[in-house]
Amino acid sequence: MIAPAGCQLIGRWRIIEADLWDRGYRDLGGPATITIGADNHGEIAFGALQAGLDLSYGPNMVFFLGRLRRNGRSHR
Repeated sequence: MIAPAGCQLIGRWRIIEADLWDRGYRDLGGPATITIGADNHGEIAFGALQAGLDLSYGPNMVFFLGRLRRNGRSHR
């Protein structure tokens, strides 16, 4: 499924707040971000985590499953 036309969530977003982690951890590997693509794929970078996302779209929200990458290999 391709993202609905005019979806305002498509793009790269900076994660600036998280209940359980301070800024030092969030930005451990660089700025904490989530990228939502219109092609059913995205990425997240947060603390020591970098993961690809498989996306599905609802009328006004995005659902995702993560794929962790370790040593160049994808894991679910």
